[in-house]
Amino acid sequence: MQGDLFLTTWFLEGMKWVYGNVNNVFLTILICTVLLKLITLVSDIKTRKYTAATAAIQPEIQKLQKKYANDPAKLQQAQAKIMKDNGVSMWGGCLPMLITMPLFFCFLAAFRFWSYEEAIRLLVDDNPTQLFKSFHFLWINNIWQPDSGISPVIMEASKFFAIPKIDKLLYLQNNPEVWKKLVDLGIAAFDGTSYSFLTTDAAKAAYTAAVQPLMDVYAGYNNGWFIMPLLAGGTNFLSSFMMQRNQPVNPQTNSTNKIMLWAFPLMSAGICITYNSSFAIYWTISSICMILTNLVLDVKYPRVQPVKEVKK
Repeated sequence: MQGDLFLTTWFLEGMKWVYGNVNNVFLTILICTVLLKLITLVSDIKTRKYTAATAAIQPEIQKLQKKYANDPAKLQQAQAKIMKDNGVSMWGGCLPMLITMPLFFCFLAAFRFWSYEEAIRLLVDDNPTQLFKSFHFLWINNIWQPDSGISPVIMEASKFFAIPKIDKLLYLQNNPEVWKKLVDLGIAAFDGTSYSFLTTDAAKAAYTAAVQPLMDVYAGYNNGWFIMPLLAGGTNFLSSFMMQRNQPVNPQTNSTNKIMLWAFPLMSAGICITYNSSFAIYWTISSICMILTNLVLDVKYPRVQPVKEVKK
């Protein structure tokens, strides 16, 4: 969308370029996700090295925790010195989250804008029925709608006209002929200087009439069965669990780690229930790639066993 974060625009245009060559949304998501994971593999390796280095100094850290149990300031100074002497950065463990979170929200926005574009294409395409049938994926009737048992197969008029700043889509900015078709349908207007969407009852009725033949293709059906959101949340939980089990035991961060272990997967599932299925597919593939990466790195950097205190 015009004026949005440049990374979101890059991701969107990159995926659309791949789609133009493979002509399949699922393959596009698969290719782009795998390529992105290969790029971020360097950070995954650095994180695992950080984990191994931190585990090596864990016995010394535990000794300091006992020695300065009543003096947090000295404990922090002593820990910082040991970590510095051993080349361990206190921010090393944050690297995955610093990369994952921006990618999560950039791709979330990119898939949202792409779904808006496809909704408009259904209105102006010369063969909308064929285009609409290409949106089918396994049990999901429309990949640009949520995989939900209560979600309609086509975006309703009230939701379409409530999309914020939809007239700022780069697709519309780069294809003025699309605006002319929307004007002919009675969905948009031209005031002599710029185009804009109408919000009148007549415009909503025109939209409903335009998509009604497509709705009849899956008359009586919902758009899915909540499967992709559950897969997205489940694979994300498994990925997070595999990452955390390799982290050294740290009483100061254990409670936070446990919260994050459940919070992010639940948030992922919740978002995937309300957003289009294409993002849920991307997030599931991304988590599976992370699981496979962890399995490979487990061989190179074996799981760290907690250091047990020897009783005298």
